[in-house]
Amino acid sequence: MMSCADQSQPTDAASAPEPANADERAALAAESELPQPVTATELLSCEPMAGMTPHCGYQNPEDLVQIPGTELLIVSEMGEFMADSPGDLSLLNTTTGSRETLTIDWSSTGVTWGEDDCPPPDPAALSPHGIDLTIRDDGDMSLLVVNHGQRESVEFFAVAPTGDLTWRGCALPPGDPFINDVAARRDGGFYATHMWDKSGSFEDTVAKLLGGEHTGWVWAWSPTDGFTRLAETDDVMPNGIALDTNNTTLYVNVYIGNKTFAMDLETGKRVAEIELRQPDNVSVDADGTVWIASHQHDAIGQACTQVTEGPCLLPFQVVTADPQTLEPNVVIDHDGPPMGYATVALKVGNRVYLGTAHGDRVVSVELNESEI
Repeated sequence: MMSCADQSQPTDAASAPEPANADERAALAAESELPQPVTATELLSCEPMAGMTPHCGYQNPEDLVQIPGTELLIVSEMGEFMADSPGDLSLLNTTTGSRETLTIDWSSTGVTWGEDDCPPPDPAALSPHGIDLTIRDDGDMSLLVVNHGQRESVEFFAVAPTGDLTWRGCALPPGDPFINDVAARRDGGFYATHMWDKSGSFEDTVAKLLGGEHTGWVWAWSPTDGFTRLAETDDVMPNGIALDTNNTTLYVNVYIGNKTFAMDLETGKRVAEIELRQPDNVSVDADGTVWIASHQHDAIGQACTQVTEGPCLLPFQVVTADPQTLEPNVVIDHDGPPMGYATVALKVGNRVYLGTAHGDRVVSVELNESEI
């Protein structure tokens, strides 16, 4: 097991769920009497430490995907959680280790991949969250983006090898959705996690979560059938979601339910499940191995609201799991600088890249031979 630890870690932190603004989150944290994170000035360095190489200059790089055949990662830079504030889509060049910009063509001309009547979003309000990339059956490369800006939607983009994007449409989930993550299908459809109903009071949502109530589910969407609530997926705050390379098995993280399950999409049944503390995003590497970012803090009583610059130093683990049995193996166990609160683990070659929903950096960690 690779272990990254630093006893200078001052406090813990939180990610989700949180109230709709910073003041409410701070009040909840204060009431909890739990330690809250404050990043010290000396921890703002972007120099390598604890076996991690920081890549700075980002705003809350919550999710990552690789553009196949290139050294580029697309980065979802999320706004403040539950505030629907604007974010960005950018690049990380894994050769230089630097942030790069990408351009988005919003002209909406050409082929539409989403719903026929779904209008373009306000580009200035784009508030990305979970993302996924796939090579479609027609050969086009497609990026799907969960967007909270002015509406809950899944946005479709065509992807150039340079990382530049062209908007190709969108889909609007029915009801009162608070969507977290998306898994793109090669046939043009997708799956997305509905965490809970968005307009309900946060106090009611917390009570339901702490009571073990099923607050969300997985949506399936196709160009012909639209949205369908996927049976057997109701649970306590579904979060990250990913497909295997054959698009036959779906992996779903249940954040407050503290588990990850695998679903056979042909039978519609859960075929494997493991207990795992607060699993956030999930990815599948080229060999089929499942990678999960797992939070190790109090999800209700601790928050990152006092961290105004640099990283939020929340303890986390990165867990790999067998694609059939989900038998887990902890490959990173980290508490301290240079980054905490890892929300995604993406394997690229002999390194794993970690993003976060609160902070200014992605970090990468070199894997040993047994983990490659």
